[in-house]
Amino acid sequence: MKLTKTIRLYAYAVSFVDTRQPKPRAEQTETVILDGGRVDALSRLGMRPAGYITQQMQAEGYAVTNIRPAEQLDAQVDLADLWRQTSQAVELARLQKTVAEMQSAQEAARAALAEIAGGKTNE
Repeated sequence: MKLTKTIRLYAYAVSFVDTRQPKPRAEQTETVILDGGRVDALSRLGMRPAGYITQQMQAEGYAVTNIRPAEQLDAQVDLADLWRQTSQAVELARLQKTVAEMQSAQEAARAALAEIAGGKTNE
């Protein structure tokens, strides 16, 4: 069975400056994508998307200079493919964490062996 979901995406062209950089600061532009569910939730809270984007960017240390709605589109998402991709990403992250833990344990074991070997005296 093939299940799909249609999601509406809204693109906004956001111009901003990074206030963490020394002056003179160059204006940068980035496309910010919001989904229809978030836009609806903002509307119920009495917020406009531009206000939300500005709030989020300011929290990250950026000063927004301009926000322009770029375009909207509907995307069809195959839920089985989404599940497969997400589960693969989760498994990859879990494996990377395991490998990092094993490397850390291996380094600790090497350090312990080096300490033991360095502590021996020839009598």
